[in-house]
Amino acid sequence: MSLFVADLINQIRQQFGTQKTIITPKSLEYANKIVAGYNEENWDAFGEHMTDGKSHDDNLIDKVDNNMHTSGLENLGGSLQAWTWDDDGNLYKLPIEKQTMDSMKNSIYETILAMMFDDAYSGWGHAQTFIGYGVYNLGKTSVGVDFDKFGYSHFELASAYNQNGFDSNPYTLPSTSELTSQLNQAKSDLEKSKANLAQTNNDLSETQNVLVNAKQALNTAQTDLANKRTVLNNAKKFVADAQNKLASDKQVQQQAQINLQAVTADLATKQENVEKAQQAVQVAENNQRVAQDEVTVATNNVNQAQQAVQTAQDNLNQTQNDLNKLNQQLAELQQAPELLVQAKQQLADAQSNLQTANDNLVAKKNELNKATADLADLKTQLATNQENLTKALANLAQAKSGLDQANKDLASSKEKLVSKQTSLASAKSALAEAQAKLTELQQAPQTLAKAKETLDQANKNLEIAKENVEKAQQAYDEAKSNNDVAQKDLEDAKNSLAQVQEKQSQAQSAYDKAMKAYNDYLKAQQAVKDAEEKAKAQAQAKAEHTYFAQTANGKVVDEKGHIMVGYSVKGNQVFDVQSKLVGTLAQTSTTRRMVNTVKQENAKTLPQTGDKQNNNTTVGAILVGLSSLLGLGALGKRKED
Repeated sequence: MSLFVADLINQIRQQFGTQKTIITPKSLEYANKIVAGYNEENWDAFGEHMTDGKSHDDNLIDKVDNNMHTSGLENLGGSLQAWTWDDDGNLYKLPIEKQTMDSMKNSIYETILAMMFDDAYSGWGHAQTFIGYGVYNLGKTSVGVDFDKFGYSHFELASAYNQNGFDSNPYTLPSTSELTSQLNQAKSDLEKSKANLAQTNNDLSETQNVLVNAKQALNTAQTDLANKRTVLNNAKKFVADAQNKLASDKQVQQQAQINLQAVTADLATKQENVEKAQQAVQVAENNQRVAQDEVTVATNNVNQAQQAVQTAQDNLNQTQNDLNKLNQQLAELQQAPELLVQAKQQLADAQSNLQTANDNLVAKKNELNKATADLADLKTQLATNQENLTKALANLAQAKSGLDQANKDLASSKEKLVSKQTSLASAKSALAEAQAKLTELQQAPQTLAKAKETLDQANKNLEIAKENVEKAQQAYDEAKSNNDVAQKDLEDAKNSLAQVQEKQSQAQSAYDKAMKAYNDYLKAQQAVKDAEEKAKAQAQAKAEHTYFAQTANGKVVDEKGHIMVGYSVKGNQVFDVQSKLVGTLAQTSTTRRMVNTVKQENAKTLPQTGDKQNNNTTVGAILVGLSSLLGLGALGKRKED
C-alpha cells in the first residue's frame, strides 16, 4: 500500500519539480507506531457525528518524532468511513463494508485526489504536504501509510537522513512508464502469438488429415495382404489335393502292374506284349516319382509362403499398434480445448489484483518470445512432416499395386492348378479303365492290346499333367516372389510412416509448450482486464452514491459545499471537466455545507427574502465516500529538531 501511495505522490512531485519521496523500513515503522498510538488511545479524529472528532493527535506525533529523531507531517482522510443523516438531521457513521486490496487502493486514490484538487477550504495544506512545497518541504522525505481501526487513512511523511536511519535500505518503487511500455509490448506480442498459434493450428490440422489418409491407406494394404494370405492358403490346399490325387494314380498304376503280371501268367503267348506293357508301367512309375518330387518341392514352397504371410501379419500387427498410439495422441489433441477452459478457470481464481498481473506480464513476455521461436520451429517441422508423409503415401500406393498384381497372379495360378487337377482326375479315370481292360485281356488277346493302348494314353496324359503341375508351380513361385517384393514395399512404407509419427510427436510437444506459454499470458491479460473492469464498476458505484446540488445560476456544488468549476449536469448525472461521470444530482441538498453554498449562490441571483429554507429541503438522503478530513487539521503536524 505504501509503495502505491509513494508512486502517486512522486507522480505529483515530478509535475511540480519537487524532490521525490522514498519508502524505507524506518518510514513504515514510523507510520505503524503513529497508527498504533491512535488505536491504543481510541483516538477518533472525525468523531461519531463528524462534528465531535479529535482531529490530529499532536502529542502522540510529537512523542514518536522525538523517539525516532525526525520531524513529520500527517494527512488524515476518512477513506473507508462514510456518514449519513438520520431523520432528525444528525450525522452518524455507516458500517464499513468488507474491503479488498482493490477497494482500499481505490479509497486511497480518491482521498489523494480530493486533497489535491478540493482542498481550498483547508488553505491547500493537504495538497502542499503531498507536493512538498514551501513550509511543507521536509527535504528528503520518506512515506508510510496505514489505516487505523476507524477506517481512516494516515499519510505519514517524515524527514529522512543518515543520522535517523529514515533513508537506509529504501524499497524500489515500480516504474509506471516501464510497466505501461511492457504491457503494450506484451499486447503486441500476444497478437503475434495469436497469429502464429492460428497458423500452427492450421498446419497441425493438415498434418492430422494426412495421418488419417495414411491410416486409411494402411488399412487398405492390410486388407489386401489378408486377401493374399487367403489365396496362398487356397494354393496350399490345392497342391495338397494334387499330391493326394497323384498318390491315388500311383495305386492305380500299381494295380495295373499286378493285372499285367496276372495276364503274363495266364497267357504265355502274350508274354511279349505283357513285357512291353510292364515296361510302360515302369516308365509311368518313374514319371510318377518325378511328379512326387515336384509336389514335395511345391509343398516346401507353400510352407515358405505361409511363413512369409505370418511375417507380414506380425508386421501388420506392429503397424496397428503404431496407429493406436497415433489415435491416442489425436485424442489428447482433441482434449486440448477442455484443458484450456480448465486453465482459464484456474487463472480467474489465482489472480487477485492488477499489480500482481503486471508483475506476471514481465515474466510471461520472455516465455512468449521463446514460444514464438518454438512455433517457428514447429512450422518447419510440420512442413517436413508433410513431405515425408506424402512420400509414405506414395510408397503405400506402390505397395498396394504390387499386392494387387500378386493377387492376380495367385488367382491365375489357382485356375491353372484347378485345370491340372482336372487332368489328373482324367488320368486316374483312364488308369481305371486300363485296369478294366487288362482284366478283359485274360479273356482275349484283342482286349489286352486295347488295354495296352489305353495304358499308353494314360501314361501320356499323366506326363502332360506332370508338365502342367510344373508350370503351375512356376506360376506359384513367381506369384510368391511378387508377394515378397510387395511385402518389402509395405515394410518400407511402414518405416516411413513411423518416422512421420515420430516427427509428429515432436511437433505436438512443441505445440503443447507454445500453448502453455500462450495460456499463461492469457491469464495475465485476463487479470488486467478483470482489475480494470472492477475499478470501473467501483467508480460507477461511487458515482451513484456521490451527490451534488445545482444552484439557480447552474453551478454545481458538492457535499462539502465546494463549487466544482467545469462540472456539468446531464439529466440527474454530474460529469467533471473530463466528461467523466462522478456523481448524481440530488433533489435536495444533503449536507449543511452544500445547503449554505447553494443559498449563497442563489442569493447572488435572487432577492433576499429573509425566509429560512425549509429543513425538509436541506437534509439530504445519503452522504458517502468522504475522501478527506473535512476542515480538520489541514496542515497536519510539523516538528523541527
